[in-house]
Amino acid sequence: MFENYHLNSSHDEMFDEAKNIRPHWKTLRDNLEKIGLEQLRFKQKEIDWRLEDNGVTYNVYNDPGGLNRPWKLDPIPLIIEEAQWTAIERGLKQRCKLFNLLLQDIYGEQKTIKDGIIPMEVIYAHGGFMREMHGMKIPLVIYAADMARGPDGKVWVVNDRTQAPSGIGYAIENRLTMNSAMQDLFEGISVQRLYDFFETFKSIFQNDSLGRNSDPLNVLLSPGPHNETYFEHAYLSSFLGLTLVQGQDLLAKNGAVWLKSLKGLRRVNSILRRVDETYCDPLELRQDSQLGVAGLVQSIRSGGVGMLNPLGSGILENVGLNPFMLQLARYFLDEELILPQIATWWCGQAKEQKFVLNNMERLIIKTIDRIGEKHTFVGKNLTKKELNALRLEILDQPHRYVGQEEVEFASCPTLVNDSIEPRKVVIRAYTIVQNDEYTLMPGALVRVGMSNDSLMVSNQFGGSSKDLWVLGESKIVPLNPLFQSKTVVENSLENIPSLRAENLFWLGRYLTRSILTARMIRTTLKYMTNASRYDKASNRQTQEMLTKALTHVTMTYPGFLDDEGKMDAFDEIASVSFNAMRVGSLAQIIAMLSNTNTYAKNLLPLEASRIFERMSREWNGFCLETKPHPRLMIHNLDKLLMQLMAYKELIQESLFADQGSVLYDIGARIERAQLLISKARALLIPVHDVVSEYEILETLLTTCESLNAYRARYRTSFEMHNVIEFMLLDVNFPKSLISEIGGLMKLFPQLPKFKNATYLSRYEEPIFEAFSMMRLSKIDTLCSVPKDKYIRNELEILLSGLSTRLLLASGELSKTYFAHYDE
Repeated sequence: MFENYHLNSSHDEMFDEAKNIRPHWKTLRDNLEKIGLEQLRFKQKEIDWRLEDNGVTYNVYNDPGGLNRPWKLDPIPLIIEEAQWTAIERGLKQRCKLFNLLLQDIYGEQKTIKDGIIPMEVIYAHGGFMREMHGMKIPLVIYAADMARGPDGKVWVVNDRTQAPSGIGYAIENRLTMNSAMQDLFEGISVQRLYDFFETFKSIFQNDSLGRNSDPLNVLLSPGPHNETYFEHAYLSSFLGLTLVQGQDLLAKNGAVWLKSLKGLRRVNSILRRVDETYCDPLELRQDSQLGVAGLVQSIRSGGVGMLNPLGSGILENVGLNPFMLQLARYFLDEELILPQIATWWCGQAKEQKFVLNNMERLIIKTIDRIGEKHTFVGKNLTKKELNALRLEILDQPHRYVGQEEVEFASCPTLVNDSIEPRKVVIRAYTIVQNDEYTLMPGALVRVGMSNDSLMVSNQFGGSSKDLWVLGESKIVPLNPLFQSKTVVENSLENIPSLRAENLFWLGRYLTRSILTARMIRTTLKYMTNASRYDKASNRQTQEMLTKALTHVTMTYPGFLDDEGKMDAFDEIASVSFNAMRVGSLAQIIAMLSNTNTYAKNLLPLEASRIFERMSREWNGFCLETKPHPRLMIHNLDKLLMQLMAYKELIQESLFADQGSVLYDIGARIERAQLLISKARALLIPVHDVVSEYEILETLLTTCESLNAYRARYRTSFEMHNVIEFMLLDVNFPKSLISEIGGLMKLFPQLPKFKNATYLSRYEEPIFEAFSMMRLSKIDTLCSVPKDKYIRNELEILLSGLSTRLLLASGELSKTYFAHYDE
């Protein structure tokens, strides 16, 4: 299997320079040989399938492939001996303790600056230094270090991650996937489990170590589903028993932070932050941020909420500190630095600056922070012009730059297509702190370079990942320990964050609107392409009514109501269908549906996501067609409707009450009722000749998917009296308007705020009035036409009143549960 494995780096994890297998890799090598290359390729496919089936994804901003790039895991793990990991553990615990002391000093007495240990420019010029946090005690609870083995075989620290270290969730999923798919590899190998680390991590929240209250509410603050590691945010929140929230879910008030839930405001005990610190508070930090919570800094300042990875900790992700870490270790701990670092020269010192400028071609030049599009420069890859430009920038702001030695990372065997090849790897290890006790995860996220000569090892650049096996015994743990929890994760309707509830509400509305709009367009197109069954005058009148109804239903005004504008009917329908820039068009509705689907994705089954992604891909492709033939439009609308209905069915089958299905149902019913009212006002209120009336009634029933139900009920031809009664007032027909409004009356009391109230809530009152108006209506009165009039006045008054009350109920519901305007 390894016959053609070519050593082309200064150090390989599995083989020494003479291509002899390293002792701790022998058992794994034997297991791999037993499996064989062909079976290993099959195992890779199984791993890919398992990751896809579990919905493990990684987003890349501006990726032409779109969101949700599949996560990649190599079937060959990286192995580290127990003794060596113990040395790494001591070094990382020391580094974490050192950073904790330094963080307190930077935002406290600043003795390191006063005593000349660190130049002030390294701190004050760094984008992560937050003056707003000065004077506040901000302990570091979670720390991660990127490490790689250098040419000398020693493990070197490459980067420090203190602000919002990512990757823990992916490391868990990698281990669980390897346990499932690669059991043959574990034979004869004792690998340390991850159980103890995650039990300790959970206990930070479960034991309420921050001492806020007896029933702590802990949240994971995420930028949202478009973030590159959103899968991990959802995964970790569920795994650690945290409530997944976004900035809009939280409110800073009275020196504390509150979660806006369906039940009302609930005080937050602690926050695990995955939002970059400058975006966390638009009031005191970055004013254009829409990801944070206005007033969050003040709440932290007053002690009203705890934050595990505190604001201001980004100052520690500072390569300008590297040259001073030896002095800092002696200053704070009276110890030598255990883990070596990449040699770094800070250009704010004259001697070091001269060295960097004289050796730019063989160094890697970095800014001390990662602000700006370009902050890393590989000297040997720069042209003379680029080198000169960079030289001038360094001379202009020398304190902003460092030079680093270019170190070749060690390689590790990796399955690449049909062979095993060496690829460079970087290890991200995680340390957590609880009560001054430091715990290192006995494993890590291993990132693999895309090519063997790559200096950039990152998932954003197309690399993959590996599971890290730390050899050694772990204590016996219960069966399936990763899925046990000491506390019950809050998952009741009343605890749902308002933003999730709002997205479920609009998921119901947009999905219903997409389906009904597509049906209306399809029915109109079918009539226009087959309008020769009766006399031409009736055809023209019916087509005019249908197209005007389409404009009313979609609200794409002026549309077909523009009597003066001369338009091609098919061009207008194409615009209403495919122009995503047009308000009310089907394409725009589907775009809005896509947004709500993204936010609700972690609540829905994987099949729903697959159907939606395929539907979106095919629909977006069809929208790019130039002037499609009407029959092709009908064909694609049919396909769209089938996919939307399949997506809808999966939602209704899988979404349960505690996840907020009542919000989805309320949104869907409000939308169906409103669109039925729009169609009824456009088609039933005007008076038509007998032939046109027949066709219009048939069309209305068709767009409501009620044609067969009507025929089964009445067994007669289409009559206005029967259709109005059937579609509006029949309490036994589930798609009638009164049934939709009656359904809302049953759903509203399930919402938590006024569940057992004596009186109707503000959003229930309009629905009760609407239901009463319909029950008090008489069918003969609604069908009557005043003398010398051409519209059914009583029907128009009723429908107009119902529409107003539905809008009022929707608005009051939004203000009560989504905006919390009364709190």
